[in-house]
Amino acid sequence: MPGRLRIEVGSDHVAEAAVHEAEAPRLAGLLWRALPIDATLRHVRWSGEAAYILVGALRDGDTALENETSIYPRGSIILRPEHGEVAFAYGQAQARDHLSRGAAGCHLATVDVGLEDFLQVIARTRQSGAQSVRLRAV
Repeated sequence: MPGRLRIEVGSDHVAEAAVHEAEAPRLAGLLWRALPIDATLRHVRWSGEAAYILVGALRDGDTALENETSIYPRGSIILRPEHGEVAFAYGQAQARDHLSRGAAGCHLATVDVGLEDFLQVIARTRQSGAQSVRLRAV
């Protein structure tokens, strides 16, 4: 059974995600070693309908990308280790930044508990701004 990630946004929104350890064993290990993570969730600039956090402990330019994707499925959690960026997609999104159009990330986990409420909370960052977020193992 894959490991589980608890995501707390603000003071009252909780979701859980299945971490894709079989598909991304090295990057999942990087995530587990970094937990718990307390960060500021912000809306992305170039990637579409997603919010992100930056986590120094997840920055790794040496580990090969696993479970690679350039399109972020709704409800996915994507790690771009070259930046230490974790993105949470609530709609149509993809790996883009001001440096490259052909970027990719690791589809690290998928939210599967509390999904609809979580997506609405993430989407609100576009209008309401930054929120606190905490990631921890279940």
